[in-house]
Amino acid sequence: MPLDFFRSESNILKRKGYTLGQDLGEGSYAKVKSATWIRPGQEKPLKVALKIINENEIPKDFKEKFLPRELEIVKMLDHNNVIKTMEIFTGGKKIFLTLEFAGHGDLLGYIQLRGPLREDDSAVLFRQIALGLQYLHDNGVVHRDLKCENILLNNSDVAKIADFGFSRKMSVKDLSSTFCGSAAYAAPEILQGVPYKGNVADIWSLGVILFIMNCGIMPFRDKNMKTLVLDQKSPLRYPQKLNKSLSPTVKSLMQNMLQYISSQRFNLSEILNHGWATKGILAP
Repeated sequence: MPLDFFRSESNILKRKGYTLGQDLGEGSYAKVKSATWIRPGQEKPLKVALKIINENEIPKDFKEKFLPRELEIVKMLDHNNVIKTMEIFTGGKKIFLTLEFAGHGDLLGYIQLRGPLREDDSAVLFRQIALGLQYLHDNGVVHRDLKCENILLNNSDVAKIADFGFSRKMSVKDLSSTFCGSAAYAAPEILQGVPYKGNVADIWSLGVILFIMNCGIMPFRDKNMKTLVLDQKSPLRYPQKLNKSLSPTVKSLMQNMLQYISSQRFNLSEILNHGWATKGILAP
């Protein structure tokens, strides 16, 4: 890459008040770096995450379909349990998204460090994620890539939904036929390749997240598609050492969210009013 290319990017960021820090993550078409940002009219620098998308590296369909959707959606989102996009700007062949900084990383790392969470703790985090998802759905947005890696935690361990690369606007009656996200979190109807309701598929993915929080492992084996679908059809299996300690109420919620037949799955209202999920309501 020519040296002046990096200089121009550095100059663009410097003029806008950004100083880049360490790498936070990298995907197929974008990288995320920590940064400090001195906003116009402000003296104190703000710590942010900067998502950098290189237009030269993204496929045509992503550039023409998924990227415009993401940029349209993140501009409108404003909820305590959804990562906030503060600014979007371009420079050269790159698109920069200034994101709220989540200092405690993602939910997967959080669980890997601690193991299965205490139900009182997981109920709080789960309710926050569910409220964020309810906000998205109420505003006609389906995420389509919910997974532990896309749930970030701020310095106060408040959960926030992130990464809207596969999201789109959909009404409750709309059907999608695009395979999105990770197979391990994908609803059966997506794996079967049939048109699906995005909001209902999101519920399945949320159920997988709930299982991982409480059990510390994936609910379904995903080494091959045949095994994965077979597991999805079968009754949930809990880790032997946790089977007796898991409360009947959390098992009930997981079973109702991970219903193979999509029409039998709980909706978000039923989830948030479920006896276990109400344990996550923090006292004022």
